[in-house]
Amino acid sequence: MADHPDVAPPSGDAPQADDEARRTSFGTLVDAERYDRLRPDHPDEAVAWLTGSPAGPLDVLDLAAGTGKVTRALARLGHRVVSVDPSDGMLAVLRQWLSDSPRAQVRAVAGTAEHVPLPDASVDAVVVGQAWHWLRPAAAAAEVARVLRPGGVLGLAWVVRDAEVGWAAELEALFAGERLGGTTGADEVSAGAHARDLADEGWWPRVPLRGAVRERASFPAAQRLASVDDVVAMASTYSGLALSQDREDLLRRVRELADAAAGPDGSVLLPQVCRCFRYRLP
Repeated sequence: MADHPDVAPPSGDAPQADDEARRTSFGTLVDAERYDRLRPDHPDEAVAWLTGSPAGPLDVLDLAAGTGKVTRALARLGHRVVSVDPSDGMLAVLRQWLSDSPRAQVRAVAGTAEHVPLPDASVDAVVVGQAWHWLRPAAAAAEVARVLRPGGVLGLAWVVRDAEVGWAAELEALFAGERLGGTTGADEVSAGAHARDLADEGWWPRVPLRGAVRERASFPAAQRLASVDDVVAMASTYSGLALSQDREDLLRRVRELADAAAGPDGSVLLPQVCRCFRYRLP
């Protein structure tokens, strides 16, 4: 555990994955229902750690919530959740889940990380899954500090392929070689956010929260996909691949790798790990 150094905002406060076309593709070019069905979940134990491992329920903001994959884990843990995302398509999937889950203490709200639609000091924890690299870190951190109560926690997480295990290494090499998601769960390519960097104990995301105490942890997050077709469909939800001119060729290569990795029942095990970072305010 160590104090976070005071980090000056980078010039222009650019996100680590500064690509507007890819950042806005979720829920439009990237099908929200397919994303929700096939993207990996964040393990409940990882989500509990991200919130500070409390003894009781908290008020939690799931920021850049997407279809609510982290939101559901937060709800299962008994927290009161506000889920914020700018994409109508992604929020529509989350709201459908809410209509089927009347006991969940969750509100889904349109908004951005740079302009969070919540009052000052209104939450105990903020969680961001698979998305901090898309945000403008100085503006987002300022909003996080504004909405958190004293002693509150910011938790960041990425589920990434375990490139040290089996065919995941081949898939990692394919996407990294094509600059199509050698980072953050085969999602976005950005300097300083590669899967290998996330595994490096010396690497930290850009989070300019003055005086915060930071910690990191990792949790197993292997995913079993029912078929090779599901592996290919999951790959199609990666923003870089969705926008690539070589999309069909890349999907064909993904299918070849998945075919070779498939078990006797046709399912495919994808080794993954959830890399987590936690920042506690004074």
